[in-house]
Amino acid sequence: MNRYKSDKDAFFFTLNWASMIVLLILVWMGLSNGSFLFVPIWLIILMFVVSTWYLTYYEIKDGHLLVRSGPLNWKIPIDRIETIRRKSSMNSGPSHSRSRLELVYAGGSIQVSPVREDEFLKQLKAGNRKINIDVPDVKKELR
Repeated sequence: MNRYKSDKDAFFFTLNWASMIVLLILVWMGLSNGSFLFVPIWLIILMFVVSTWYLTYYEIKDGHLLVRSGPLNWKIPIDRIETIRRKSSMNSGPSHSRSRLELVYAGGSIQVSPVREDEFLKQLKAGNRKINIDVPDVKKELR
């Protein structure tokens, strides 16, 4: 079992921390003014943002890629992964970096950003030699 944390770039760092600070201010304002109506909603959103920031990782285990981002989970059979390519995106997903890997598999696709990218790709390729790795900046032996 190998676990890879999500890479975190400055943009997503700023976005996440700004969101957390704004939500904390809203909770504090609600509590200090006696306005409790929206406080539970803000706390739930805050817990979601914090959990996705600290609990986003990718785990390769028992022939599957397990992706976790806070309370959200995906389980992708490695033998169903067809293509891995570089993608720069700001779409929502289990990644905290704009520089991502898009994994296309039978049934869909998902974008990830593992910190130890070469090691991550090597382990996926070991589990499925048929994966087409179309990532220009990785070592040739992985492609």
